[in-house]
Amino acid sequence: MSFRTLLLKTVKNVIVLKSRTYCLDSTKKKWKIMFFGTDGFALKSLEELHKAMQEGRMVSELSVVVPAPKPHPCLVAKYAMKHNLPISVWPLPKEQPPTDRWELGVVASFGHLIPKRIINCFPQGMLNIHASILPRWRGAAPIVHAIMNGDDETGVTIMRIKPYHFDVGDIVQQQSLPIDPHISALQLTDRLADMGANLLVRCVSDLHYHLNRCTPQPSEGVTLAPKIDATLSHIDWSSMNAAQIYNRWRATRHLFKLQTFFHGNNVKLNDVEPPTTKPPPMFQDLVDRPGRIIVDRQRNLLFVRCQDWVAIRHVSLHRRPVMSALDFFNGYLQKKAIDQHYFDEKYYFCKKKMKGIEKKVGGSQILRRK
Repeated sequence: MSFRTLLLKTVKNVIVLKSRTYCLDSTKKKWKIMFFGTDGFALKSLEELHKAMQEGRMVSELSVVVPAPKPHPCLVAKYAMKHNLPISVWPLPKEQPPTDRWELGVVASFGHLIPKRIINCFPQGMLNIHASILPRWRGAAPIVHAIMNGDDETGVTIMRIKPYHFDVGDIVQQQSLPIDPHISALQLTDRLADMGANLLVRCVSDLHYHLNRCTPQPSEGVTLAPKIDATLSHIDWSSMNAAQIYNRWRATRHLFKLQTFFHGNNVKLNDVEPPTTKPPPMFQDLVDRPGRIIVDRQRNLLFVRCQDWVAIRHVSLHRRPVMSALDFFNGYLQKKAIDQHYFDEKYYFCKKKMKGIEKKVGGSQILRRK
């Protein structure tokens, strides 16, 4: 065999990433991995691990842990069933720890605190794929909170899991991503899922190298991202500006519609325009109480007075079809005197379970908030 042939054969099995060389030879250590996850963000990482196992690299065995169906199986469970991956249902029984077989645990968007006894079962510990630049936005909903807060940047952190608390472990890998000012939470989730899967592959492909170089999280800059409650659907016109309303709309529109009230009728805000959309010049300096509604006929927009003015393109009432601004004017506004063209700040709600989220919408139980 010539030197050139030998060199080419060697180079085919090596990839260089940021001055670090990773060997792709099939003789490199392969791990037995137990994957804990639920949704689409987690699924992307599971797919990459499964692909690696099928190609004979990095992963020798793979199983998944999922919550019990409520009432339907999650996306990770469906993928595992389709591809005949072993499935365990959370919580794992105490009498059957996973140590006998699995070497590394990987967690992504799982939603359950992993107890110390399970963490200690894995000789290589457990990695968590978290959709933020920790320590910013620790918790269940980092993507929603990043958008709702108007952050310019987010990213993904691969961290080691520690017992007793969420998202406090040492950082193994991090990568940042600018947040487009008009992106929705679902769109950003897709991008971060791809980034997280790629970071995970990088970590697992040279696991000991990365584990030996992990760093503690900074103690400064900690913010929390708790679960999203549907009370956030209510718009308080007096305390919010157009940018805050727009950010909340794009952060939560996959969960619920923003809502307000018009003379006792629950109004859902289907499409909110960016804060750069300004009212006609004659109204820009109008001083009026919050909730005031004006109609821009030329652009077919509702403008609502908040701390400034926010533009609404479509609304809906009482499960009726979505209406344009002009439809809302013709069907509702023009039937009221102009001094009654206000969205109501009083907060009516009743509790209703819908898609796993506690909904609070207009109904029989009434609570007035001034």
